[in-house]
Amino acid sequence: MSSQPSLGVGVVGIGWCAAQHINAFIKNPHTRIVGLCGRDEARTRANLEKYEVLPHDGRITTRFEDLLADPDIHIISIATPNDLHAEQAIAAARAGKHVLIEKPTAMNLDELDRVSTAIRQANVKSIVSFELRFNPYMKFVHWLRESGRLGNIRFTRVQYLSRVTDWYSGWEWCRTRQGGGSHLLAAGCHAVDALRWLSGKEVVELSAYQTHFTAGYEWPTTILVNMKLQDEALGHVSSSTDFQMPYTFQVEVMGDKATVRDTTLLWKDEVVDLEELQAANPWPDLISLEKTTYGTAFEGIRINTMIMPDSVDVAHHPFQAEIDDLVDGILTDRQPALNVFDAEKTMRICVLADQSAEQGGAVITL
Repeated sequence: MSSQPSLGVGVVGIGWCAAQHINAFIKNPHTRIVGLCGRDEARTRANLEKYEVLPHDGRITTRFEDLLADPDIHIISIATPNDLHAEQAIAAARAGKHVLIEKPTAMNLDELDRVSTAIRQANVKSIVSFELRFNPYMKFVHWLRESGRLGNIRFTRVQYLSRVTDWYSGWEWCRTRQGGGSHLLAAGCHAVDALRWLSGKEVVELSAYQTHFTAGYEWPTTILVNMKLQDEALGHVSSSTDFQMPYTFQVEVMGDKATVRDTTLLWKDEVVDLEELQAANPWPDLISLEKTTYGTAFEGIRINTMIMPDSVDVAHHPFQAEIDDLVDGILTDRQPALNVFDAEKTMRICVLADQSAEQGGAVITL
């Protein structure tokens, strides 16, 4: 095999997220940056310098069509404003390109259907940036559930609480209904995806309420979604930018054997054996476990890791693992786990929750 990277990459929307995509593709031994597309060439170069993306040898263009037409580009990474994702993903698939799509995949149900149809018909690989699934804490909680240590899941809650105002580089478009859409579409979809993945259960019914406190947004800034899950389990997602607190991604997964509440593993009737859990831990280099107390008298196990899902800074997010998985899927002819077909289930929940909230909490069956 050639020692040269085999897959050319084109990136559209050169900003905060795209910088992380570019760096991850540079570090992958099988990819090379071929084309960079931004609305303004000078601004594109300034952003590459601002976010310290080096090297950046790819050709710069202001025409997305140039990426589609370039035979040296095999993957297109889409990191543009939210309302552009669907049409660009459809065009990339029709051009025979594999796609990485920043969340949200699309802004409405029609776009979701059209993206999935285009990917399926073109038989290209895809991945959507719900990259928190690659966070070590999230992987460990998912493993606890899959290994049966939590038992049958009865309730799961995930909260996405992030105070985002005009400090955010995408503020001018994200705060609008056209560009950002809603808090679930712009941000809280991460919480919805985490609820699905950590619980292992799909949503069958939902009802949502919303309110609006933070100035500058065209859409409601807090939404609460109550969900009926498979097997009579329940779920809840809170997505908000209204609270005076640091960024918080709160996780609760409650089973009939044990419960995870953020970094604490708890039980009541059946004690969790710390030594057995330490021996079985799949990621001892990333996750450590120790005895702790819960409240004033109860024992628990603390889950320690240096990399929690607790920062809004995209440089903190595990894009490398996401992009490595996409590249491996292309080279081995398999669908990445975070493909558009799985992401469609997450995004459908978000769109329908917004509809429920707009109807004053109407119950919607999926």
